[in-house]
Amino acid sequence: MLILFVILFIFQLSDARTETFTLDEYLEAVQDANPSVQASKLRAIEQKHKIDPAGTLDDPFIAAGIDQIPFSGGTAQLRRYQISQSIPFPGKLSARKEIAEKRAQAAESDAATLERRIKVLAIQGYLRASYNLLAIELNERIQKIIRETSASAKARYKTGSTTHHEWLLSKLELSTLNIENLRLKRLQTTLYALLNELRNVPPDSPILTKLDDATLIEPLPVDVKLEDQPELMAWKFQEKSAITELKLAKLSYAPDFVIQGMAMEPTRNTGSMGAQSSWGVMVGITVPLFFWRKQRELVAAAENERLAVAADYKALQNRLNTEVSEARQLLRTSLDVISLYKKDVIPLTELAVNNARSAYATKSLSLSPLLDVLRSQRTQELELIAAKMDAYVAKTRLKELLSTPPVTRFAPSRPTLFGGGMGASMSGSSTINMGSGMSGPTRKQSTSDSSGSSMGNMGEM
Repeated sequence: MLILFVILFIFQLSDARTETFTLDEYLEAVQDANPSVQASKLRAIEQKHKIDPAGTLDDPFIAAGIDQIPFSGGTAQLRRYQISQSIPFPGKLSARKEIAEKRAQAAESDAATLERRIKVLAIQGYLRASYNLLAIELNERIQKIIRETSASAKARYKTGSTTHHEWLLSKLELSTLNIENLRLKRLQTTLYALLNELRNVPPDSPILTKLDDATLIEPLPVDVKLEDQPELMAWKFQEKSAITELKLAKLSYAPDFVIQGMAMEPTRNTGSMGAQSSWGVMVGITVPLFFWRKQRELVAAAENERLAVAADYKALQNRLNTEVSEARQLLRTSLDVISLYKKDVIPLTELAVNNARSAYATKSLSLSPLLDVLRSQRTQELELIAAKMDAYVAKTRLKELLSTPPVTRFAPSRPTLFGGGMGASMSGSSTINMGSGMSGPTRKQSTSDSSGSSMGNMGEM
C-alpha cells in the first residue's frame, strides 16, 4: 500500500512539472494545438470537398407505378417506368464548380491569415509575460538594494550621522515595492493563463517563459511583397468568385433541359387482350417566365456584389500599405531608441550611480537622491529590453502582415530619469492592447475571422 502511495505521489509531481518554453517552442505548441487554427484548416478542407459536387449534374429522378386505372372500377391496364434527368444550360455547371474552387482557395487563405493572427498574438503574449517576469525580477533586485541601503541608514541613525527621516524613507520604499511586486505577480498569473489558452491547455497549467538575448537580436529590414499576403489573396479569390457569380446570374436567363424516358408494360389482366409493351422519350426546357422578378434581380445583385468586393479589395490593399509604412517607422524608431540607451542613457546613468555611491559614502549626499539614481539604473535595463521587444514586434508586423495588427509598445516614450516613480517604470509603457486594431473588410464567406482568444483585454490589468 505504501509503495502504491509513493508511485501516485511521484506521478502527481511529474504532472505538476512546470513546462519551460522558448519563444520558438511556444509558437510551435500553439500552431499544433490551437483550436481556432485547427477549425479554420478543417473549414478549408470542407470547402474543397464541395468542389466536385458543385460541378456534378443533379441526381436523376426514377419512378415506377401503375397507369390507366378505370374510374368505374377494374384493375390497372399498364405498369409505367420513368426516368428523367435535368441538364443545365452549357456553362452553368462549370461556373458553379469555379465558384466552389475560388471559395475553397479563399478558405485556405483565410486559414493562413488566422494562423498568422494567432501567431502574432502568441508572440506578443509571450513577450508581455517575459517582460512582466523581468519586471518582477527587477523589483526584487531593487528591494535588495534598498534593504542594504536601509541597513546603512539605520546604522547611521544610531550613530547620529543622519536623521530618522532617511531610515523611514527606505522603509516606505520597501513597502511600496512589495505592493508593486504582488500586483506584478497577479498579472503574471493572468498572462500565463492567456498563454495556456492559446496552446489549448487548462489556464492553471504550470508554464514558464525563457527569453534570451539571441531572440531579441536587432532585426534586419524585411522585404514585404503585398501580393503574397494570404489576407489579400483571400479577397482576390473572392473577387474572382464574384465575377463568376455574375456570369452564372446572366446564364440564368438561358433555359435548362430535362430529358425523360418512359417504359410501359401491360398488366396480367390486359396481357391476353393483345396489348404490347412500349416506350417513349420526352425533352423539356425550363421557361424563365418571371425574369423581371427573378433573373434580372439576380444579375443586379451579382453585379453589386462584384463592385463591392472590388472596393473591399482596394480598401484592404490600402490598409496593408499603411500598415507596412507604420511598422517600418516603428522599427526605425525602436532601433533608434536601442541605440540611444546603449550609447548615452545607460553609460551616463552608470556614471551617475558611481558618483552617487561615492557621495553617499562621504556623507555629502542624502539617501533619497541615491535611491532615485539606483532605481533609474535598474529600470533603464528593463527599458532597453522593452525597446528590443518593440523592434521584434515591428519586424513581426512586417513579416506576418495583417490588416488588423495588435497595437503593442513595450518601451516608454522617454527613458526613466532620476526622480521618476517606480510605478510607471515597473509596469512598462502605456496601455498595451493585445487585441485587434483597425478592422479591415469582412468577407461574407469568411469563416475564420475570430481568433478564439480573450487576449484583447490583456492591456488593462
